[in-house]
Amino acid sequence: MTSPRTLADYLPKQQIHPHAQAITANELLETLTHGLHAAGTISNPHTFTRALHTGLTHGTHGFHGIALLTTRNRTVNTPAAAFARIPPELAWHGADNHQIRDVFLLTAPHKPKPHPSCLQAYSTLARHTAHAGFRQMLAGACTAEELYELFSLIR
Repeated sequence: MTSPRTLADYLPKQQIHPHAQAITANELLETLTHGLHAAGTISNPHTFTRALHTGLTHGTHGFHGIALLTTRNRTVNTPAAAFARIPPELAWHGADNHQIRDVFLLTAPHKPKPHPSCLQAYSTLARHTAHAGFRQMLAGACTAEELYELFSLIR
């Protein structure tokens, strides 16, 4: 198996939710988890969602309006990602006090040593989200297709 070359290699269009319809944080996590479970990425959606919720409640996540949620969990079969643009009433304040509006979920199997491509994907995404130009392109992308095209550029 070849290593993914772009974020889009981990993040198919089916896992992109440009208008997440969630009222609570738990509903948002369930939306992201459902797609990953349907794709065969995770084996136990309930356990996975519970782990995500625990991680989310233990600390402030996000900078520049973007949260990068990561988890290595025993229920994960393969590395994958999901994205959601959340409604304003569900947003929280990140570590820099900006309101979070975009959420990336990056997940990998729980192994003693994570696969290098998983670490590279997280590092690359974190580096991109630090740049104002990328954040402007992210904010301007309104459909799953536009977001997928943007994620195809992240190497």
